[in-house]
Amino acid sequence: ELNKAGWYTPGWLDDVLGQVARQFDQACERWRGLYRAALVQANTQQRIIVDASRSLADKQQAERLRREAEAQLKLLTETEDFAQSDFYSYRYFASEGFLPGYNFPRLPLSAFIPGRRTRQREEYLSRPRFLAISEFGPRAIVYHEGSRYLINRVILPVQDDELMTTQVKQCHQCGYLHPIPDGPGPDLCQSCGASLPIPLRPLLRLQNVATKRRDKISCDEEERLRLGYEIRTGVRFAELGGIPIQKNACLRLGSELLATLTYGRAATIWRINLGWARRRDRNQFGFVLDKERGFWARNEQIEDDPDDPMSPRTERVIPYVEDRRNCLLLEPAESLDLVQMVSLQAALKNAIQVQYQLEENELATELLPDEDRPRLMLLYESAEGGAGVLRRLLDDADAFAQVARRALEICHFDPDTGEDRRRAEHASESCEAACYDCLMHYGNQTVHRLLDRQKIRDLLLRISRTQTEMAPGGLTRAEHLAMLERLAGSELERRWLRFLEERNLRLPSHAQYLIEICQTRADFFYADYQAAIYIDGPPHDYPERAQRDMTQTECMEDAGYTVIRFHHQDDWESIFARYPHIFGKQI
Repeated sequence: ELNKAGWYTPGWLDDVLGQVARQFDQACERWRGLYRAALVQANTQQRIIVDASRSLADKQQAERLRREAEAQLKLLTETEDFAQSDFYSYRYFASEGFLPGYNFPRLPLSAFIPGRRTRQREEYLSRPRFLAISEFGPRAIVYHEGSRYLINRVILPVQDDELMTTQVKQCHQCGYLHPIPDGPGPDLCQSCGASLPIPLRPLLRLQNVATKRRDKISCDEEERLRLGYEIRTGVRFAELGGIPIQKNACLRLGSELLATLTYGRAATIWRINLGWARRRDRNQFGFVLDKERGFWARNEQIEDDPDDPMSPRTERVIPYVEDRRNCLLLEPAESLDLVQMVSLQAALKNAIQVQYQLEENELATELLPDEDRPRLMLLYESAEGGAGVLRRLLDDADAFAQVARRALEICHFDPDTGEDRRRAEHASESCEAACYDCLMHYGNQTVHRLLDRQKIRDLLLRISRTQTEMAPGGLTRAEHLAMLERLAGSELERRWLRFLEERNLRLPSHAQYLIEICQTRADFFYADYQAAIYIDGPPHDYPERAQRDMTQTECMEDAGYTVIRFHHQDDWESIFARYPHIFGKQI
């Protein structure tokens, strides 16, 4: 089947297997980076603690930071009950994409349900992290086996005297997150360059919670549900050597730029509970927490249950959860209003699910920086292990156009002409703005009044005629191509790059890339595929040079690299066709 689809060629499987050891080493790099950072922090803070010249305030802060580093080291090297750790080897390598993750799901959050007189057994009720931030939020109501329970307490981890909190700056323009371990943090967004606001603090990672049973339902129940929470989503790409691991692409119709795409593998997504959605003071974030006993203070806006026995040591904290997911950011080139963004969000989500035969829970979408003034759309793979479709939207030059055509069909438009068909194939009633056959579904009930398929028809028509132009790294394709041409060592290499560009094939990630283990410098290199490219001009025709090239190739293949040579007299078209998994398909 792979061969029929044009993806399998002789030797392809050997190339992939030869890269296993190198990819395993790369998958371990995040753990190593976290370990080194925590170890350096612990040692640095210890030196401050024993420094007689430092102030008491500096030493107290150093003690807190050292405890934090020691907790991180314990988490990274946990040997007791390690199967319940995020760094359990199978779960870790699944999150890094080295192993499939379906059998090793992310650890959920649990709510302790106390026993009753009629049922003495205590138990834990579990929810996925992104759902738990609201369902297990402060003073929330949980319904379980015919009873109602109030989330009244956080099960605090064992510690000395202070909560383990953090702070973060989130860009108001793009929603990109900037964690601040210490100091003032950056002033400008690392993603878009906009000025950053004051940090959100203190943030408390929501872990397991405890409940108490409520015997009766009161008149405040509906009021509590109506209030709800203000949940903010943020994203940050994984980094390697301080550089974000991301891939950029753009959707172009001729010379017109319609949208930019940014893909991040194993990106960190945060969901932050800022407080009650209809709180009186919109600038006051978080909830009051008893730092000694873990109880949440009651909500003064409604007739809540009396306070639990709180100690004098309280602090206002902002609960959050985080997870790592493959994600895609879509930023339209033109400014879209709220109705257009919400409608486009629903149309693309439905179209991707239909196009790639996904279940509804395998793909999630959010609007960034928030739902009131969205500028970007965040799509992420919510199923364990990931379906891999978001990466495919960049790799295949026609994939996004096909999704747009599917979205037009779902929205009752002819994908070629844009003619309004008015209804789904088997529907008996016409659809004016939105219906359950196009944009409406259970998960977006809160925005049903905003959905309007007519407002996105023209944009979808234009996207359906685009080609996806991809460039590695944080540059646009044109910028990346210009950089490669500057680094190229000969006119023959520049001609090879133009050959790629004319066919919209995948550009290499590096030029003049040094591979120390074999003492060679590849003309070009594809980092994701560990593929070294050599453009061999006339000097390589000499027997001595040809023999040296053969020895070099054997060394690199033994080290797990794929070596592809383009001789100046070869048929380059046929070479590209043999490696579609590296170069992409020609158009």
